[in-house]
Amino acid sequence: MTRSTMPQLLDKARYITLLLLLTTLAANTSPAEDQFNFGDSDIAHFQDSNVLPEREEVLHYLLFNFTSRVFFPHTEKGRPLYLTVIPCASPIEWTLLHGGKALYNHTGGESHSLHYTTGTPGLYTITLKPLESDTYVKLYISDSFPLKTYPVLPDDDKVKIKKKSRKGFSVEWNKSPKETPFDNIIEYHIAVNRKRSFDTFCSLMSHLHGDKRPSRPDTFNFLEEEKRYQKFLREANPIKAAKKNAISYRKTNATVFNFNRARPGRKYFVNVYVYNKLTRLASAFQSLEVRTKPGKRKPPSVKRLKNGQIQVHQFTKPKELLTMEFRVSKPAKEALLGVQVCGQKVRFQIRTKKKKWFSRKIQNYKEFTLTDLPKDTYTIKIKGSKKGGGEVRFTLTTKKNKYKFPSLPKKTSVTSLNTTCENVTIAWMGETRRQTFCVYKTELSEAQSGLRPKIDQCSSEIDKASEKVFCKRFRNHRQQHALQETVTGLKTGRHYRIDVTVIRNKRSKMFLRYDSLYVKTEDTC
Repeated sequence: MTRSTMPQLLDKARYITLLLLLTTLAANTSPAEDQFNFGDSDIAHFQDSNVLPEREEVLHYLLFNFTSRVFFPHTEKGRPLYLTVIPCASPIEWTLLHGGKALYNHTGGESHSLHYTTGTPGLYTITLKPLESDTYVKLYISDSFPLKTYPVLPDDDKVKIKKKSRKGFSVEWNKSPKETPFDNIIEYHIAVNRKRSFDTFCSLMSHLHGDKRPSRPDTFNFLEEEKRYQKFLREANPIKAAKKNAISYRKTNATVFNFNRARPGRKYFVNVYVYNKLTRLASAFQSLEVRTKPGKRKPPSVKRLKNGQIQVHQFTKPKELLTMEFRVSKPAKEALLGVQVCGQKVRFQIRTKKKKWFSRKIQNYKEFTLTDLPKDTYTIKIKGSKKGGGEVRFTLTTKKNKYKFPSLPKKTSVTSLNTTCENVTIAWMGETRRQTFCVYKTELSEAQSGLRPKIDQCSSEIDKASEKVFCKRFRNHRQQHALQETVTGLKTGRHYRIDVTVIRNKRSKMFLRYDSLYVKTEDTC
């Protein structure tokens, strides 16, 4: 044993001896004869001995499904006893005992206080057991006064529903008696979630940010004690932070709060806290459960696709099936079908009761022409992939002027006809209809020039690094032929990516991309 460990061992031995003396003599000791007073313990000793200090709020870590014990001495006859227990991440079951007799038992997740006008001298024990997970718990004991550091709640501490609808609700509460017009230290914190009530502020913080692992106290270097604490650290499993947006957390100086992100017919837990910005402590109002009004029932009829309408559907489930109807009011020689698939392939089918008119697996962008359609109601069925996810955009029309998708030729490559130090002449295939073509240039590094990413037809915009060169609208042509344009203003000996997009007109937001062209300008001219 080294000299450095001796003072620690003696300190602990002295402390344990005092507790044993207190336990055996407290009942026969008068206040004048007391040698160990209520406040002789401190937070540092608590970490090793589990003996609560007086008038100090202590943070204690509890293991799930394990009963922990803490102690406190009460030496003077006739003195009151104040006890406060504040659970955090998990509700707990706790019991106050004296001399082996249970005096009080409580189960819950809210802050709970006890007051005995005259406490019996002796050693008290509090057993604590978490019911849902590992948790921190705050403990306070005193023979002088109750816990006063927390903000004061109003006499009526209920949170009330002001109004509610299918997609939101409004709640209100009474202001704290400590709120005055002369300072700005009191504010209100609000939490809304669908999973549980957070009956204490530390419960909210635990679930919002996750709990830290228990810290290692200064031990007395007893081997068995060290082994026991190492096992405790291994078994500790602090809760993790809730998923993003699972808890809506707001701050306000008002006593009214509107929540507008609700879903119809769902239950929400609402917790309000009065918060002191100087002490950073908060007291919880009574929790509130709100159920929004139910949503409107969906009509049993299948949704109808209008002539020329662009329909967008997001798949959320594996093999999800989308069903719609399309009405052909009079016989049509042809109908244009445009389908853009973002993600995995989808099965696209069009049929009447008598005939299957179209059935195909589609990926990326495809355009089809259906011919000789009789007057009838056509059922459109689109089945998503096995993996789920992805998006489909489609349109169907019997009138060409209502077709809103731009058209791509079968050959979507862009070729370089001539390259100089400062410009490049490009060519691509046009379409028979009049459309607007936009050309973009993007300067690339040597490393980027070797990459050839796949064209994403579902991208809503061109790369932010790209520079628009020009947009031109080409008139109708009797047949497909190559379009030619020159991209100018390039730098000598540099790599570029040239992109061509096509839209129906300047007002249209739907565009499609040709294959990217990668070129390098001449080093010398």
